[in-house]
Amino acid sequence: MKIVLVNPPSPPEYRVSRGLMGGFGMAVNPGLLYPPIELAHVASVLEAEGYEVVIHDADARGLDVAGSRAAIVAARPALVVLDSSSTSLSQDLALARGVREALGVPVGILGSQVTYTPAEVFESGAVDFVVRGEPEHTVRDVARRVAAGEDLAGVEGTSWTRPDGEVVHEPEREKIRDLDALPLPARHLLDNQAYHFPGLDGPVTTVKSSRGCPLDCSFCGYTLAQGVRFRFRSPEHVIAELVDLHRNHGLRHVVFRDPIFTTRASRVREICEGILREGLDLEWQCETAVKVLDRELLEVMARAGCKHISMGVESGNAEIQKKHCGAKLLDHDHAARVFQACRDFGIETRAFCMIGFPEETEAMVDETLRLVERLDPDQVQFCAVTAYPGTPLYKMLAGTREFDYAVMTGFTALEGNEHMSKEAIEAKIREAYRSFYLRPRRIARELAHPRQLLGKVSRYFTLFKRRA
Repeated sequence: MKIVLVNPPSPPEYRVSRGLMGGFGMAVNPGLLYPPIELAHVASVLEAEGYEVVIHDADARGLDVAGSRAAIVAARPALVVLDSSSTSLSQDLALARGVREALGVPVGILGSQVTYTPAEVFESGAVDFVVRGEPEHTVRDVARRVAAGEDLAGVEGTSWTRPDGEVVHEPEREKIRDLDALPLPARHLLDNQAYHFPGLDGPVTTVKSSRGCPLDCSFCGYTLAQGVRFRFRSPEHVIAELVDLHRNHGLRHVVFRDPIFTTRASRVREICEGILREGLDLEWQCETAVKVLDRELLEVMARAGCKHISMGVESGNAEIQKKHCGAKLLDHDHAARVFQACRDFGIETRAFCMIGFPEETEAMVDETLRLVERLDPDQVQFCAVTAYPGTPLYKMLAGTREFDYAVMTGFTALEGNEHMSKEAIEAKIREAYRSFYLRPRRIARELAHPRQLLGKVSRYFTLFKRRA
């Protein structure tokens, strides 16, 4: 049985990276194209079951909705499963509907947005089922039922429709406990040379070495998709994937997509030692929290090829940190030492910041701006606080506001709060970028790297585009 897994095309206004924001997706720099690694993990499980699998990545192939539909239909699969994101959902469903009408085979959709709004998805009549939560084992079980000509009754983690239109929500599926039991992602089904990251020469790939985040920030989609319990692959399993992607696929630029990569420092040291022991010529980057970094760990990471770390700063205000950000950055002096250590070891840094929390005033935002200027990362990203469905923040605000999923780009404010209007929040984001990058000392630093500067300017003017 042939199965096609689909990463749909981005909307015409901007590129969407569906794996970001815990699977809710995010509008990104046009120069960024990550592989659909979630689909590659699903594909490897399906291949282990003996199915023929195709990964259709529309952005990597440069296809729009019509081109994607034609390519998927031409493959003549018996089952089609699409990834999704909040901001592209209407277009994702339009593609699903076209494929379903043309082929007459079961069509499903996965992703964090549809996991938490499955009933709304079925209103469009575009899909037969929704895969809720971690997809690997759920898609496998769906494939087994389709191959046997059976319905999805009892398949945990699915929502599906009976012939009479009734929607059935099956029980939640337990999160995968033993991540080492999963096969390595099926990179042989991807055009690995097609993926790129701004400022890097050569293709890039991504690795998910752990899942879950114990910090449980109010706005974060990662805990929804992966849980608050930290589940990790063993260092040996991670090294096996790094060996595979480097020696078998010729890749050397790696982005670890763990929510908090350095949650367990001893594990990170073992991964670094494995990279050095295997003689892997890798340059890699990760995301983590400042509170789980220190100079000693950073030195080991740098020796093993770490070139960039993105860190969640979120807010410089202590009350916002405690209520919404998992108290991940309360010690500003420690943060300053961490950012300085990164500079000392040649590790580039990016600070993730957010503007527009429910109680946030402009003065609180200014605390964040002052902190970021003190830390002086190489790059900074200011996002609008976004209440993704299912998050504590969404539950806090639900019933008081209307949420338009199409504008959940990560940079468009959905609504204002009691202190700032929607327009004021977006204006504050623009002000934050200008105040950070237009400092005289900073301008000189940016001009020394014109290629990276061009990418940052392009990103700035892309952030606030609107869906048609």
